[in-house]
Amino acid sequence: MAITIRDIDQHYYMIEALKSLTKTNVTTKALINGGYLAVEIGEQLEQETIRRLKAEKELAELKEKVTIFIKSKEALIKSIG
Repeated sequence: MAITIRDIDQHYYMIEALKSLTKTNVTTKALINGGYLAVEIGEQLEQETIRRLKAEKELAELKEKVTIFIKSKEALIKSIG
């Protein structure tokens, strides 16, 4: 497979950062490894998003339970007093 990169000067810093990140001096290898890394990070992001949404839902449920508890406690204190 051949990869042609046009205007390489325009992409120099990104390519050098990819080489550093993927620990290779070969541009095409860095680009391919960078692509795999992007896919892996995308999958991790999706999993983290699912976990975050689940945690937010659980937090909302707990907040609702605490609110109900406090209101019930206040009503009980009011009815006793």
